[in-house]
Amino acid sequence: MLQDDPQLLFDQFLPQAREYLNSPGLMAALELDKTCMKLYPAVARMSGNNRLSNLIRDFARSLPRKEAGELRNLLDQILVEAKAGGLVVPDPQNAAGKS
Repeated sequence: MLQDDPQLLFDQFLPQAREYLNSPGLMAALELDKTCMKLYPAVARMSGNNRLSNLIRDFARSLPRKEAGELRNLLDQILVEAKAGGLVVPDPQNAAGKS
């Protein structure tokens, strides 16, 4: 299924996560959580990368409780693991220029 494609889901997750870190809010957290709940099982199923899958799940579970700095560190770990796992991670400056 197209919606289970880890790269497509990751492409949705990354801007949502970056936006949440810049401007946290309840609705943003709910949308990001929904994306994470689709992404982490897809990553585990399609790529077998359980470390990345667990990091994404932990990020989603941490949304309402963790400080922005802690979430940023977790997102940095996700980005490193995603690159190592073969996912395309766009540069934040290039992603911002697309809007």
